[in-house]
Amino acid sequence: MAERLEFRQSGRRVLRNRSDPDAHEARVQFACRLRGTEPLQGALADMAHAAAGDPSRLSRLLQRPDIRQRLLPGVLDAFARQISSGPLPRVTALATRYSILAMPSLDVPARAILCGADDSRRAAAEALPALLNGNAAVEEAFLAHCEGAGDTLAFMLARSAMIKARRELSPRWREVSETLQRGPGS
Repeated sequence: MAERLEFRQSGRRVLRNRSDPDAHEARVQFACRLRGTEPLQGALADMAHAAAGDPSRLSRLLQRPDIRQRLLPGVLDAFARQISSGPLPRVTALATRYSILAMPSLDVPARAILCGADDSRRAAAEALPALLNGNAAVEEAFLAHCEGAGDTLAFMLARSAMIKARRELSPRWREVSETLQRGPGS
């Protein structure tokens, strides 16, 4: 909880002085203490957008092993390409919901805007024990989440685990599957 609070406070410092590379770097440090990749990617996107006057600093951050291990190779490559071509645009696929200056573009999956991959994996992992035990209330809440947020990743992870465990899926799973296949607004 303290790490999340520090990350939020560092975000406020970034908002007060958007071009301060020290504030951005501190926010990246706090993001490294949080679970998942999204806070780190969001903080780096904000830094690449606002503090691009010092591309060597961002480049050095991207070389750090703790950062390289947390980000997907494609994301690292995209940041590296962007550093050489100037500031990150305000609207970009590299921004996450944790970004405060850059905004996620709409050319990413709808699920990524509503809930990130980290959240999807966590939702599936947390629901799975109860799903495997046949808890109908958890099943309905989980499927409602998947349907409402368009969370195909959580749905696929849980469904796959259920099938692997040879658990029978209720008709509701097929309904949600069909809704998710139709896509947003269906």
